[in-house]
Amino acid sequence: MKMPRQFDEARALYAALMAALVANPGGKNDPDTVARITSLCEAAVNAVNDLECRVAMRGVQAYAALLYSDDGHEGVQAGSLRGVDALRFQALNALAAFRGRLNVLETRPPSAPELPALESKKRQRIVVVEDNRDSADSLQKLLELCGYNVTVAYSGQEGLAVIRRTRPDIVLCDIGLPDTDGLTLAREMQKDPATASVRLIAVTAYGNDDDQARSRECGFQLHLVKPVDPEVLLQKLAETAH
Repeated sequence: MKMPRQFDEARALYAALMAALVANPGGKNDPDTVARITSLCEAAVNAVNDLECRVAMRGVQAYAALLYSDDGHEGVQAGSLRGVDALRFQALNALAAFRGRLNVLETRPPSAPELPALESKKRQRIVVVEDNRDSADSLQKLLELCGYNVTVAYSGQEGLAVIRRTRPDIVLCDIGLPDTDGLTLAREMQKDPATASVRLIAVTAYGNDDDQARSRECGFQLHLVKPVDPEVLLQKLAETAH
């Protein structure tokens, strides 16, 4: 069982992060705030050896890097929120998830040993296939800030060429693409022994039962419906890493 001192430290870090996010509205380049939040997030990751806490802190760190830059908020959305407001909502939501997880751990510690802490730089390679350039570029920024090696393709044919060339660990692929569709891309990947084992995750607006069944038949292991909560995506990628 974790000692109470660890939770005291985590709660203090939570309060400091909340104060930093509230005091600094974002929307412009602010390296001092980014450095402050990054330091606090790293301390929180080290304070609590728990996967969900680590994912939440990596999310806060990534959102802050986008929020406190001149253009990192462009194209970002969360429900009806856009830009700076969307990033602030997501950062605060991730921070709330961290606090909620602390409450759970204090009253119901995990029954299984925790995994080793995630390294800030993962060696996983990701290809994002998405024709909406704002969405693709924002996702690339988020994933790179979380330590992934990311390549973006804006069409199905470009995506297939990039996948064959880079041999990624994971492909995040839209279903509706301008030149083909994600299902066709998945079928082509399954035919090639060099790409058949790549983990395929659909990120798409097509979300009914038939759409999900078709994506599974074509080789997608996971089907996420837009708009995807970045925290959920980071959680799924963290699970994949282990």
